[in-house]
Amino acid sequence: MRTATIARKDLEDVVRSRLIWAVFGLFVLLMGIIGIASASDGDSQITTEGLIGLFANLGAWLMVPVIGIMIGYMAIVGERQSGSLRILFGLGFTRRDVLTGKLLSRSMVIIIVTIASLLVMLVMAVFIADSFDLGLFAQFAALSILLAVMFTAIAVAASAITATRYRAMGAAIGAYVLFAMFWHPFAAGIHYLIVGELPAYEAPEWYFLLTRLNPLEAYNQVISVWTDQYVWGMIGWVTVVEDVSFEDANSLLLTERVSGELPFYLSDWFAGVIIILWVAVPIAIASWSFNRADLN
Repeated sequence: MRTATIARKDLEDVVRSRLIWAVFGLFVLLMGIIGIASASDGDSQITTEGLIGLFANLGAWLMVPVIGIMIGYMAIVGERQSGSLRILFGLGFTRRDVLTGKLLSRSMVIIIVTIASLLVMLVMAVFIADSFDLGLFAQFAALSILLAVMFTAIAVAASAITATRYRAMGAAIGAYVLFAMFWHPFAAGIHYLIVGELPAYEAPEWYFLLTRLNPLEAYNQVISVWTDQYVWGMIGWVTVVEDVSFEDANSLLLTERVSGELPFYLSDWFAGVIIILWVAVPIAIASWSFNRADLN
């Protein structure tokens, strides 16, 4: 009950944020412009898979992380700097109540934003796509919502661990930059240290697992398999493999690069497990740190 009280009050405060809804509006506008531009090109066929690739590229790699960080990074540190935490504790709320309530409310906000974005995409798919696959769209929507909650949870965890808003923002943005920019070089470096060369088209299965531990990569790989088209990340390192061009990008699908049946840790469902772990582990660390922090 106490957790629900904090979540309800915090949800009301966050929903009033004009900045969050302005960024959301910009995202929807960009989606609409690109969708209309695609529809006006009579030579190209618009499919559910194509629209999903568009959202995965623009939304998952840029807008969803940005909005999730904006929603989550001030969740607790803002209350800490303003002195509101002392009032909450004086009313009988515990640190666990605060962390759980903030996580629930901020997750609800990012879920609302993501669903609203997906509804825009759904309308586009129904009216401008030459073919529409509702089952595929539902799977994609569920995974996208999970990814959005993950980035918000990381931001809330950063807010609980740090003492100032700037450190919280830096930690949350740093996590995103790690996923988007530095994970591939790190994985390639590990491969070089163990094998003695950079990864090529054919690489050990453990290397693909190492890259998939990046939640953005896990998301992209699963979406690529579902849509039967390789989804490029909008920012960060582009996967460059000798003798593979942008036109031959579908040959970069794991089903093409790994011979035989994929092991369970490279399967679709395991990508969801990885994203869930990126929710649970940062929150567990944040709970441990927040319970021991000196908030004076």
